[in-house]
Amino acid sequence: MLSLCLLSSCAPQVGQLPTIPPPSDASYDDPARDAQSRLLKEAYRAFVQERYPAAALFFRRFVDDAPDSPRLAEARWWLGRAYEQLGDYRAAMAQYRVVAAGPLSHQVNGMLYEGHALRRLDELRQLHADQHNGQARQLALRVSVSQLPPTPALTPWLQELVQGGVTALVIEPAQSPTSTGGVGLNLETVKGLVTEAHRLGLLLWVALDLHQGQGMDLRPEWMTTPNGHALEESSTLRPDIANPAYQSYLEEIVRVLVRSGCDGLFLAARSVTGFAGEFSDDSFHEFASSFGLSLSPEQVFAVNQSPDVQIQERSGSYWRWVGWKALSYAKLMVRLRKVLRESTPTATMLVEVHQISLSVPLQGLEQYGEDLAELATRTSGSVVVRHEGAGGEMLLEKLGQQLGTMDRVWVGIPVKLATIPPSIGGLKQSIFDIAESGRWNMLVLTESAQTVP
Repeated sequence: MLSLCLLSSCAPQVGQLPTIPPPSDASYDDPARDAQSRLLKEAYRAFVQERYPAAALFFRRFVDDAPDSPRLAEARWWLGRAYEQLGDYRAAMAQYRVVAAGPLSHQVNGMLYEGHALRRLDELRQLHADQHNGQARQLALRVSVSQLPPTPALTPWLQELVQGGVTALVIEPAQSPTSTGGVGLNLETVKGLVTEAHRLGLLLWVALDLHQGQGMDLRPEWMTTPNGHALEESSTLRPDIANPAYQSYLEEIVRVLVRSGCDGLFLAARSVTGFAGEFSDDSFHEFASSFGLSLSPEQVFAVNQSPDVQIQERSGSYWRWVGWKALSYAKLMVRLRKVLRESTPTATMLVEVHQISLSVPLQGLEQYGEDLAELATRTSGSVVVRHEGAGGEMLLEKLGQQLGTMDRVWVGIPVKLATIPPSIGGLKQSIFDIAESGRWNMLVLTESAQTVP
């Protein structure tokens, strides 16, 4: 009884951990709610009596059986506390991440538990860093829906990921345009994955490739017009990322995606060079109008000029175009983040960039449209630097200083899959073969080494 009195004697204060709420004998007309209330009461009783395995079992059962309960944030918080008492800090942090991600903030004391979960995560990262055994501070895995195991094997696979230290799953949803020309995304698949990932303490982000637009309902007027040298590496036409109508369409795409309950977005980097040399009629017209210029694409891109001309020899109007288009891309990121946060205020947005954009900024700007200064200051999101060779440690340090915190820096590690679905053991070995992952958040970018049926 003394423990219960101490735990319930005062309301939570800023900087203090929440206390166990006093027991309630209230009854409900709904037998299911009565059962949930009794289960939560037994969970608290076990916690106070320091029977932490039983407490964890009861809180876990409540989370699994009552996903629509208004007390889910509360139960997840105390499940995390029970795991801490058992010394399982990884499992505790998995619960805190779901609470801190914000989808439960509308619940009873949801904002309170969200704030405490954020603080507790920071404390555990410092106090128990040795629990990670040299692994990344956060470890995310990016896979496509086609790489997932069949439904009966999904939960064991996700459990294997959690046990292996994965904290977030990044999913590329199966996408197809609707017959009416609207946005057609397989939301039901994503919703199901979100529910199961959250149940196991995983965050779930959705990946989008804005530069390729695969599976989207693209209109001919949005597609790029090459300047004569732009498509040397690929003959596939792509949407113009600076086209105003295409940008509005992407906002609608995000509005649809957030209905899945996902915890954020991963926006993939452009996969091929040639960013500066592609345009659409509408984007070029907007560029010329914004500067009050009367220019033709031939004047800006100097189509008769050799593609091997030195960067320094490009015309002023060409570089004005490059800067304008890169800024348009950065502003698009801001618009998409606003749409994302309107639905989920704590949602995460990760923007992928190439390592060369850190080491040779002008080259990254021209080839991929990546202006790190603009992306970092405007989006306030996290930046995933795609690992493309050695020598990136100092660049990552500098990026972390630019972003104001190392927590917003991720390293993207491309890994060829030997098996589908991917095995966490094989992935970890590949990661450590490529990079020292102890200091940075890591995102494993899976690439199939075999044909997916």
